[in-house]
Amino acid sequence: SGSRSRTPSASAEPTARSSSGVSEPWLPWIALRHSLLQRRLVALALLTSAMTSALLVLGASRVPTAAGSIASVLAVAATAAALAARRRCRRQPQALRIDAEGRIATRLGDETWAAEPLFVSPWLICLRTGPGRVLPVWRDRLDEVGFRRLAAAARWCQRRTPELDKIPGQIG
Repeated sequence: SGSRSRTPSASAEPTARSSSGVSEPWLPWIALRHSLLQRRLVALALLTSAMTSALLVLGASRVPTAAGSIASVLAVAATAAALAARRRCRRQPQALRIDAEGRIATRLGDETWAAEPLFVSPWLICLRTGPGRVLPVWRDRLDEVGFRRLAAAARWCQRRTPELDKIPGQIG
């Protein structure tokens, strides 16, 4: 009869599911932990911003010019904005799941959104959870198996939907 074999040929390109060692990527709702790596990187960025602001303010006070004053005010404003963004990010405990078909969803409180993978690397996965909203999932926000399953599902989603990789306004 005309039945097809489901065994892939040796020349077939491995999919994210088969090459990742994850045969079934589903994951029940799991709370994301706070990321120590993310906190350290944000703290380093804030320290760098604060040091730059201090140096610009010091330079502007020693040799007062309009450009120096504007640069120091902008640097202080950037540091204040970074501190405000850091506080805003702290209040976002989230959960995610992967259904049996490999679709990723996120939840914050009672709200649930479908998530589209934007970026997948061995240490960070970025998911679009709505217009203008991106959820960074650092490796230490999930256990090892959960992160591996999320990475496999995200790569699989990216291969299924290449239009997600297009950047608005991008040529080609």
